[in-house]
Amino acid sequence: MMTSVAIAFPDDLKDFIDSAVKSGQFSGPNELVASALYAYRDQVELVQVKLRRLRGDIAIGIDQIERGEVVEDWNLETFLIEMRTKRNQMATA
Repeated sequence: MMTSVAIAFPDDLKDFIDSAVKSGQFSGPNELVASALYAYRDQVELVQVKLRRLRGDIAIGIDQIERGEVVEDWNLETFLIEMRTKRNQMATA
């Protein structure tokens, strides 16, 4: 089922839509806008999944802290340096 909706775009977006359609990437403005909205919906859903996972990880961390499962001599600066070094090594490998 399809529903029609009238949408007004700023000139720069209208030009972008026209260009994308003219290049053959999309059969018309409707296809482009629908594609963009589906991509946006997927992005929103992905953010929600990541947020749920993060909240779960935080809950696990809080539980570990409450049980006394902590590292006493952990240093943020040292950790960040180690992570940057590993990232740089992976980038050059």
